[in-house]
Amino acid sequence: MSLIARLTGATFLVAAAFPAHADTWRLSSMMTPDSFEGMAYQKFADLVEEYTEGEIDVRIYPNEQIGSMDSVVEQLSQGVIQLAPSAVSFMSRWEPSITYAGAPFLFDGYDHWSSFINGPLFSSWMETVTAESNISILGEIPDMPRGSFRTLLTDTPIESAADIEGLKIRQFQNDLVIDAWTHLGAEVRVLPWGEVYDGINRGIVDAVTAPAESIESMRFYEVAPYIVRTDEYPQAVAWMMNDAAWNALTPELQDAMTRAHQDAAAYARELLAEASATLQTDLESKDGVTVNFDFDASSLVTKMQTFYMERDAEGELPEGLMSAVDAARAE
Repeated sequence: MSLIARLTGATFLVAAAFPAHADTWRLSSMMTPDSFEGMAYQKFADLVEEYTEGEIDVRIYPNEQIGSMDSVVEQLSQGVIQLAPSAVSFMSRWEPSITYAGAPFLFDGYDHWSSFINGPLFSSWMETVTAESNISILGEIPDMPRGSFRTLLTDTPIESAADIEGLKIRQFQNDLVIDAWTHLGAEVRVLPWGEVYDGINRGIVDAVTAPAESIESMRFYEVAPYIVRTDEYPQAVAWMMNDAAWNALTPELQDAMTRAHQDAAAYARELLAEASATLQTDLESKDGVTVNFDFDASSLVTKMQTFYMERDAEGELPEGLMSAVDAARAE
């Protein structure tokens, strides 16, 4: 068989795999492909191909391949990419109030936080985001938790809130989170997620906060072997998407994408349940790693109550925030 014939045959096979009008959706991820999030994104891509019968092809770019989240959300807004699952806080540039959805030590737990996220105040914030940025959300934000709980990893032991004083801690660019950890006594330094390991290894930072399930996939324990559970705030993966791309889909394709998200989120929850069952013993089996998932964070909570009371008294909190937090608690 000639080269031309072989190439023609290969082209036919590719064309048969996807319709000629297949729409490519680019998904940018901070995470590694082998992390639970990475596997959920691949599951989503596979399900989209199945549910749309090949009409939509989801291409995944892991490990911040196309930029840090700050640049990614700009590309998302402009339609350069179509999906960027990550924390809701990255939408705060268009609605500053939304940063309080990830307020440290404000919510009682995941159910309380979920009620707040699904409530009218947060919904009004998202309406502003979509109008200003052309970004909306695929599915329901609480459907896919971003780990079982939040942790703090350090290169020296943490036994009490006093050990936070002077700690050089990595955070992302979020004024509320930076102010909160500064209030707790830490020295906050902003680093991209992909640079954290090297940053701790080189002494640029001493510590990082992270979802529990990211510890192993990012190998943070190798440079920050002291791990405590903080329950800093509940967190989920907000599947941010380009709203114009979404509105361009037929209702049938939108339904297929929504089902793919729901099923991929359910798959992610299964992975989380499996991982969390053995997480502590798996970490403790590694040389030099010390795990304290019974860490008493109550002193951090108490100190942060002062932080929010002061902000409320000074009129610095979003209007209706504390009332909405209380209403969500009662549901």
